[in-house]
Amino acid sequence: MKSIFNKIFTADKEDKPPVSQTLEPAVKPFQTIHENQNRALITWIENYLAFKLRTDVTNAEHPTNLAACLLAWIAQEEDVYLKAKELQLSDKVHRCLLETYEEIKHDVVLYLPSLSKSSTVQQHSADEEVWQVYRDVIYAVTQRKFLLIRQDEVERFKEGKLLCSAPIVERADIPKARDMAKQCLLDIGVPSTAVMSHLLVISEAITNILKHAREGRMLVVETESGIHVLVEDKGPGFPLKLLPKTTLLAGYSTKKSLGQGFTLMMKMTEQVLLSTIPDEGSTLILVFHRKEGELSYERSSAV
Repeated sequence: MKSIFNKIFTADKEDKPPVSQTLEPAVKPFQTIHENQNRALITWIENYLAFKLRTDVTNAEHPTNLAACLLAWIAQEEDVYLKAKELQLSDKVHRCLLETYEEIKHDVVLYLPSLSKSSTVQQHSADEEVWQVYRDVIYAVTQRKFLLIRQDEVERFKEGKLLCSAPIVERADIPKARDMAKQCLLDIGVPSTAVMSHLLVISEAITNILKHAREGRMLVVETESGIHVLVEDKGPGFPLKLLPKTTLLAGYSTKKSLGQGFTLMMKMTEQVLLSTIPDEGSTLILVFHRKEGELSYERSSAV
């Protein structure tokens, strides 16, 4: 009996090939993340097409082939309608292919690195062009009284002597900030009549912080040419499309506009500047110049 078992186990061992020959996995060609991404896109488009077709098709019209062609055309920015026509597909397949293209093209572009980057650059360029048109038109129509500026241009309007800074977080902060601004202006010798007109527009600006934003602050800066009052806020910003109406139409008001604020500010200041970023906030700058021949505020107060 023992000899029989030995023969069985010995024969079993002899029949087995070397371990190294049976356990080594086949090495698959390396694929980049973009290659795998393209395969996933083709499969997704294929399923999309197959759902629309729901019928037997020829090999040339098989969803897999059509999906690969469609992805290649989009990636190479080809004329998809022309390319589809050149395939001479049946009417139903041709129609389904173009319908699929129209429905998925915007989603596919997001997953094609070169096109996604190109689309972003083009969008940024278009936004820049629109911003410049708004800036130039509003500046011209308001006779240089209202100017849109970039965020990086704001800092130069803070250059000078900081007279005061006040946070605006709740309604009780508004009269505090207004009184602080009034005292600063009086301390440097601004004539009382000018102080009252300055406070009218400053009050309008700081009141709008709580109307249209979460919080903000007011800065009063004395410069060689006069006074800069900066009102900064954290909020939704001002939509460009509303600015022409808010700056040109007295009394125009929406939840996100300043209503009569801009028109009043332009009448009672040398210039109004605005920097605004959607979903981040805005900086409104009120520029008050000294009258020609008037002494500096510090010198007039000393006299």
